[in-house]
Amino acid sequence: MLQAVVFDFYNTLAESPESRPHWEQILGELGYSVPAEVRDTWWNDGIDGTEHDEHSVSRDHYVAWQHMRVRNALGRCGVPDDVHDEVVTRMRAATPSGGMDAYDEVGDVLAELRARGLTLAICSNWDWDLHEALAAAGLTGVVDVVVSSAWVGARKPHPRIYAHTLAALEIDPEHVLFVGDTWSCDVDGPLAAGMQSIYLRRDHLGDDLTAPGPDDRARPGVTPARDLHAVLEVVDARGALDATQR
Repeated sequence: MLQAVVFDFYNTLAESPESRPHWEQILGELGYSVPAEVRDTWWNDGIDGTEHDEHSVSRDHYVAWQHMRVRNALGRCGVPDDVHDEVVTRMRAATPSGGMDAYDEVGDVLAELRARGLTLAICSNWDWDLHEALAAAGLTGVVDVVVSSAWVGARKPHPRIYAHTLAALEIDPEHVLFVGDTWSCDVDGPLAAGMQSIYLRRDHLGDDLTAPGPDDRARPGVTPARDLHAVLEVVDARGALDATQR
């Protein structure tokens, strides 16, 4: 029976407004373009699943690491050093933490899960300011445990971040359901940690490059979904064991 549900944050519970400019758009406005190899390196350079303890000592350390990654990417885009500060300032203003929209069903679903006695958590590959992003989405206090990769020093699907979350929950993994939109981080990682998973891929999202083909996604313990209402269906099917019964 289930005792807890752990959610990814971005594209699972909330997203940034569509009007917020992407960093490639910012560069375009300044007359620069992003080569395909730079884009691929930024998203697929192996950062997910890695440890970065040296950058997670404090918020200052983490922000410095973020800025270093950005400036390295800007250099590869041909942006002169004396323009970097302007680009970084514009990118900071456009960061998702500065404005977030929770999906329509999130509040009702989380409230219903709480009413059923389930413990709730967020486990996200995010920066240092995850609490601020939650506040911007109107989600402060909606879960019992919040975990950002920035604080842990390890990014999903590294085993450490799941172990950290489970330890904070004080619940065995077989009683935990993990919900998220990225196959490697929110399906493969949780399954390896002993949890069950809902692969929640909303209709408006692009392809998940970490996912197998549709014909290869049937796995024991994995439920496909389009929105959070599927969580209630899984809880109904598998049963919930609340704190008074443990």
